[in-house]
Parts: sequence; structure tokens; C-alpha cells
Amino acid sequence: MDAKFASDAYRYFLIWGICASLAITICTIVDAALVGNLVGAEGLAVANISTPVFLLYALFGITIGVGANVQIGRLLGASDIHTANRVFHSQLGVGLIIGALCLCPIFFKDAYFSFLGVTKELYPLAEQYLTVVMWSAPIFVMYHILSVSVRTDSDPKLAAVASAVVILTNLSLDLFFMKVLGIGIIGASASLCIAETLGVLVLLVHFIKKDRLLKLRLACPSISDVWKFVYNGFGMGSANIFGAVVMLVFNTLLLRYGGESGAFYVAIYGVIYTVSTIPAGIFEGASGALSTVTSFFVGESDVDGIFIILRKALIVAVFSGGVLATLCAVFSNLILKFFGIRDIGAVENASMAMRLFALSMVFMGINMIITAFWQSIERAKLAGAMSVLRNCFLLLAIGTILIPRENIVGLSASYVCTEIFCTLGIVIVYIFRSSKKYVSEKYGMTGKCMECSYRIEKESMTQISEDLERICEEWKIGIKQAFVINFICEELLLNIIKYGLSNRSASNKEHYISIKLLEKDGDYILRIRDNVSLYNPFESDGDEIDAGVLKLIQKKTKYCDYQRKMIFNNLYLII
Repeated sequence: MDAKFASDAYRYFLIWGICASLAITICTIVDAALVGNLVGAEGLAVANISTPVFLLYALFGITIGVGANVQIGRLLGASDIHTANRVFHSQLGVGLIIGALCLCPIFFKDAYFSFLGVTKELYPLAEQYLTVVMWSAPIFVMYHILSVSVRTDSDPKLAAVASAVVILTNLSLDLFFMKVLGIGIIGASASLCIAETLGVLVLLVHFIKKDRLLKLRLACPSISDVWKFVYNGFGMGSANIFGAVVMLVFNTLLLRYGGESGAFYVAIYGVIYTVSTIPAGIFEGASGALSTVTSFFVGESDVDGIFIILRKALIVAVFSGGVLATLCAVFSNLILKFFGIRDIGAVENASMAMRLFALSMVFMGINMIITAFWQSIERAKLAGAMSVLRNCFLLLAIGTILIPRENIVGLSASYVCTEIFCTLGIVIVYIFRSSKKYVSEKYGMTGKCMECSYRIEKESMTQISEDLERICEEWKIGIKQAFVINFICEELLLNIIKYGLSNRSASNKEHYISIKLLEKDGDYILRIRDNVSLYNPFESDGDEIDAGVLKLIQKKTKYCDYQRKMIFNNLYLII
């Protein structure tokens, strides 16, 4: 039962994390499909050339968001709410500054478009599409930051709702602007920017909720704050900037060596990239859930829980990657036709590239999960090295060799080879620099610690009393402190049974409670966690006896705080 807390927490964050990631993925697919069918191959090529711009915004948002929230999660796990909020406020300050700086390219459009690889033929469409996007840069940056922060503050469901709002708004406005009003590719960019703005507004709703731990305020960040954010988030966020660099180089190679078919190959690359966002979205959701829950468990020094989460995440990556690779290989022709690629000769060549790319999906999942794991346990150098090799140097080295020879098929082969080589690198690191040893030494408990889980039922009372009595004897805890520890656990369990499980008969959910006792600096810290739905015993409508008992508990402790973290209620006391 001890593993259930880690498993349940990861499952909850995984489901809503994947929903949030896939919502953005679907937006990308919808845009590409509508642009390809309503504007044509040139519009699809512009959308692909513009992708590095979105990746740049994601670089800043995800790097700052993940980097700050790795710290915030650890601090929340250690019940240091004050410092967690200080980091959160600095993060928002950094995000607004960076968002404002992202407006700069508006003032030198021609040079910016030239850098992106926009040709004279594509310039009119690119100007329409990108002008709207560039004015919305701060919104894109803040959306990524707020989405990560809301998930860390135990509200992944709202992050998923925000993503759903983005996709529904984007789809509706896409059809209205492009199909009904007929305003072309500018409608695609306008709909996405409006949708992202609404998504930010939905995320801000979290900060008016009563049970939130993070408060919405701004603070001027220090240089050390910015450095920590970048250092902690680079391994995950840098994938976006490297992806932008790779797309720029690969688009250039396809245009140069593809001859008259160069622009068409760029369009095919756009389709392959768009399709790849589906497995990437699932893996990103799995990685985000792993990063969030792991950071909490790092703060709690729960080594076993950390590796339970890692195993769950790898299983999700391997299974989903295998299923999606099979579907992509089998239905490659239908996928290409969906995006407006219908020429028989072109489909055959593009289909071969699509099937080859599908081979990389399982390895992609493993590599993304491990990168996120390394980042969350502060092995940032390994995570950064993986990101640099996987998303840039190794991929570019292989691509510059294969693309001039095999064009679009060589491009797909470059991704496959890169993912396989990086997975082999993970195996080598596992053999020579085990994360298990690193985590145990860095985050494991050095003092006395006991943790046990029990079903929430009256029959558990006897077992809890016996376990606590045994521990108090072994640790030689004084009679008064031992009595207070036992008294608190018994009364809280009875309180939950009386008032927290009023609707239990209507639910088949298994309810359980975990009691953790540890010694630190001469004090005894007691953490009691339960999986009952939102329920705070210190705010319950009990009788006078219950109220008196709760007041007594507060008087007998040096510190007492009841919070909702992850999907559990947590009572943290210092005795």
C-alpha cells in the first residue's frame, strides 16, 4: 500500500497532463490540415517555416516554468510555502520581461524573415501569418509558465481545461476566419493567438481558489534567480530552441538539394513534424507529471516514491510509443492525404519517410522521460547534455550527411538514428552513474524515519497504535511526546471517518492514510497524508468535543499546517 500514494499521484497528473499536451497538439494538427487544404502547399510550407518562432516562445516559457517549478515543487513538498511563493513571484517577473523582449523582431521584420528561410514567393503569406504571431509573443510565453505553475500547485485539471479552451476556440475561429470569412492564412494565426489569450485567462482563475498555495504577485527577479531557473529548466526547455535550429537547417537543406521539389519536401517535413507532436504530446504529459510529482517527493525525501514514478513513466512511454508507431506506419498514406498531400507519386515517397520516422517514437519517449527525470533530481548537466546531443548536435551531424543524399527519407532516418544513439547513451549512464545511488545519497533520509500506510477504517486504529508504540520505544521518545503523537493520529483518523467519508457508500474508491514520523534537530515531525476528497478536519463542522480536540492538537504542537498538495490532504506538525 505504501506505493499507492506515488502511483495514484502520478496517474492523476499523467491523465490531465496528457490532456493538456494533446490539446495543444491537436491545435497544431488542425491548423496544418486547414492551411494545407484551404491555402495549399505554400501555406503549409509557411506554417512549417514559422514553427521555429513558436518553439522559441516555448523555449523561454518552458525553461523558466520548469526551472522555477522544480524548485517550487521541492519547497511545497518540504512545506516551505513562503519561499515557494517568493520563487513563483520571481518567475512571473522573469516571464513578463522575456515576453516583452520577444516583441523586438517586429521592428526588423525583413531580416527576421530572411533568417527563418522565407523566400520571395512565400513572403506575402509569411508576413500575414507571422505579424499576428509576433505581436502575441508575451501571451505564448506566459501561457507556458502559468500552465506549469498551475500543475505544480496541484491543479493539473485546470491546466487541461485551459488547453481544451485553447483547442475549441482555435478550431472554431479557424473555421470561421478561413472558411466563412475567407481571410486565408492570417485567420489561422489570429485564431491561435486569440485562443492562447483565453487559455491564459482560464489559468489565472486558479489563483482565486481558496485551496491554492501559490499567490499571484510580481517580484523583480535577481540574477541568481534567473540563473537557477535556466539551469534547472534548460534540459527540457532547450529542446524547443534546438528544434527551431534543426528545422531552420533542415528546411534549408531540403530547399537546396530538393531541386524543384524542395518546397514540397519542406511541406512533407511539416506533416512529419506535425504528426510527431502526437507522441511528443503524450511523452511531454508523462514527463511533466513525472517532473511535478518527483519534485514533491524530493522535498519529502521519499526515495522509493521517486523510482516508483520513474518506472510508471517509462511504461507509459514504451507502450504508447509502440502503439503510435504502429498506427503511423500502417496508415501513413491516409495521414498524408488528410494534410492535403494527394499526388500519387509524392505520396509514395512521403509515405516511406513517414513509416521510417515511426521507428523513432519508442526511443523518443524513453529519452524524454529520462531527461525530465534527470532534471527533476538536479542532474541538470546530464539533462542538458542529453538535450544538446539529441535535439541539436547529433541530429544535425547525421542530417547534414543523409538529407543531401536521400532528401526527405534521409531526414526521417536522421531522427531514427539520433533517438537510438541517445537511448544507448542512457544505458551507459545507468551502468556507470546510477541515479538510484545519486538520489539515495542526495535526498535520502539521514536520521530516524518511519512511514506506514493504512486503510481508513476503525479496525486500523489498533495497528496504528501498536506501530507507534513500538517506534516510540525504539527511538526512546518521552512519554508526553509519545502520547501526543498517538493521540493526534487516532483523533485525526476518527475525524476523517466521521466527517470525511460521508459519501463513501456511493463510491468504490479505496481510502487510505499514511503516517510518517521523523526526527530532526531534536524535534519530531509528523506528516499525516490521506486520499479523501477535499476535506480539512480543522474546518469541519463537528461537535464541541471535536472542536476541543482539534484546538488541543494545535496547542500541543510547535507548528501545525493542513494543506492540499498533489491530490492528497497533508497535515504537517512539529512536536
